[in-house]
Amino acid sequence: MVFNSYFNEQVIDTFHSEINPLIEVSLINGVYQLNAGSVNYSFGPLHVAFRKYFHKDPPLLNNDSKVLLLGLGAGSIVRILREELELFCDITGVEIDKAVITAARKHFSLDKVAGLKVIISDAYEYLEQCTETYDFIAVDIYIDDKVPVQFETIGFIQHLARCLNPGGKVVFNKLQPIEADGIEEEVNAVKALVNKFERTFDTAEIVKVIVNKNCPNCFVTGTKNR
Repeated sequence: MVFNSYFNEQVIDTFHSEINPLIEVSLINGVYQLNAGSVNYSFGPLHVAFRKYFHKDPPLLNNDSKVLLLGLGAGSIVRILREELELFCDITGVEIDKAVITAARKHFSLDKVAGLKVIISDAYEYLEQCTETYDFIAVDIYIDDKVPVQFETIGFIQHLARCLNPGGKVVFNKLQPIEADGIEEEVNAVKALVNKFERTFDTAEIVKVIVNKNCPNCFVTGTKNR
């Protein structure tokens, strides 16, 4: 099966989801991936994109830092932080889709990660009620290939800033298709998000990562001064 996966995707397991069109665990090029509908959720192109982002913009974290992941998936960012960046800080992961967590625990050993707190919740509701603060917050929230509109509002971004420690950073993953209908609309959506970050944080930047040349990842970051 592993050999065949280099030629054709091998679907290992499927999960019914009340949130996403379909949750699948597939073996592709010898690697287990979590996919939903038409997009990769963990350990595929998304994993590569975050790895490249962290290479371009390394997080200023240590083992005493606190990390919040909004849109946990199967734990791609957790794996990068733990195994590739060798950071063993406390991590809180928020994921709304129970099917994703079930798949992650069954196929990606999510429940065996030390120092990881998993919360099944809507990320907006969690952040709205959150009284804790974090040194690093990653936002990777998609339903299939779309970010739900409430997560690009100024209100949500202000909640991100409120929950960020001085000296901390927020990174928001935003896809920007460049060969599709509505290209201008997609470009304007990224610009609008950056503008909201600039209005909310002390410093805002955009780090573009190309894994799929037709749909780059735009990582919008916001930092709070010490």
